[in-house]
Amino acid sequence: MGKNSYWLKSGFYSMGYRLAVLIFGFGSFYFLIRYFTKAEFGAWALFISITTIIEMSRNGLIQNAVIKLIHNSHPDEVGKIVLSSFIINITYSALIYGVLAGFSGVISNMFHIPDIGPMFVYYGITILLLIPFSQFNYIQQSKFSFSGIFWSTVFRQGSFFLAVLTICILNIRISLIDLVLIQSGCTFLGLICAYFSARKFIQITYELDGTIIKKVLGFGKYVMGTNISSLVFKTVDQFSVGYFLNTNIVALYNSAIRVSNLIEYPSTSVAEVVYPQSAFRTSSEGDHAAKTLYEKSVGLTLALTLPVVIGTVILADYIIFIIAGPEYHEAAAILRVTILYGIFTPFSRQFGTVMDSSGRPNLNFILNFSSVFINIGANYFFIQQYGMLGAAFGTLFANIVMFAVGNIMLRRIFKIELQQVFYYMFYYYGVGFDFIQKKLRTKLQGR
Repeated sequence: MGKNSYWLKSGFYSMGYRLAVLIFGFGSFYFLIRYFTKAEFGAWALFISITTIIEMSRNGLIQNAVIKLIHNSHPDEVGKIVLSSFIINITYSALIYGVLAGFSGVISNMFHIPDIGPMFVYYGITILLLIPFSQFNYIQQSKFSFSGIFWSTVFRQGSFFLAVLTICILNIRISLIDLVLIQSGCTFLGLICAYFSARKFIQITYELDGTIIKKVLGFGKYVMGTNISSLVFKTVDQFSVGYFLNTNIVALYNSAIRVSNLIEYPSTSVAEVVYPQSAFRTSSEGDHAAKTLYEKSVGLTLALTLPVVIGTVILADYIIFIIAGPEYHEAAAILRVTILYGIFTPFSRQFGTVMDSSGRPNLNFILNFSSVFINIGANYFFIQQYGMLGAAFGTLFANIVMFAVGNIMLRRIFKIELQQVFYYMFYYYGVGFDFIQKKLRTKLQGR
């Protein structure tokens, strides 16, 4: 596979996968926020926040460890790695469901939402389906194949969007528990697609190797801790609003967060493509390979996100009016703050990529874990001072602290230079401008 071919093809499918999540997820949000009451939508937003943490913790425990081990092991060991990761996946999923089912009543009482307990009980169906679904996607990513991940996401997220669209257009009355069951059915459709995409790569041996299980857990525990910390960090503000205020305000706050989260997709897409290459290159070339990958990938992502941040700050009132409706107009002020998170996201995403791929997931975990407590403290302080808007200020403050500490660590370990990131950002603007200029010139000459 040629170098350019890899980046273009992988980048296309990874961006396509993220774009599918963006379009279908945002489409579902657009209709559900109008279908449910503020209290019901606030409950759904909290449910999605918690289940996202669960899904990402599973990915953290297994995904990066499998990719790293496959690239660093003999081909004969691949089957053992896949079997070991599958056993860990089953065990972890069973433990998570046990905790969810056991504490569902506590969660209901904590947020004063009666339905959220049964929602977690029925979510067990999705947890079960996600075991093979996630395994198939891990295998494909380790083989540099992103097309199957793209299509399985389209089937899973697309079918859920179509179900929501049908329910809203026909005005079919459903409960939040019904929506959880619909989500499970759509996950099953995605699983079927994932199987047919991944089956040519599946290589399993039935010889269990305890050493490999220890290696997966040894590496994955830090990445899982990082993923959980990162997601808790991102949802501390919503949980704080739900705990200190109420679910009506969660609905308001979530409408702003939904918009500002869109800016993360370029960062995540670039990170997914960079990680397998970074793992391969740092294994063969050493730590210096990570420097250029980091500087270029952050520069590219900043070039994509910075105009969106500026535009959103200016047009926040109109964006909220169009997306959520006039009764959510208070969310515009929140959006102007939360969209600023997007400036720091490229740095934190690629910090994780270079640390994990270079065999330092513990440092990535330590920074993310510490940031959670900074964010909790900042949220508590700012919410007392400014109410709902204080949650956004608190998380922005925590983002700034995390960026500053991460930059110091990267400079000391990899000699990464912040000015090079901005050099590449303007370089990509120049490349884009030249491309547009050539296209316009060609069209004008064609006339």
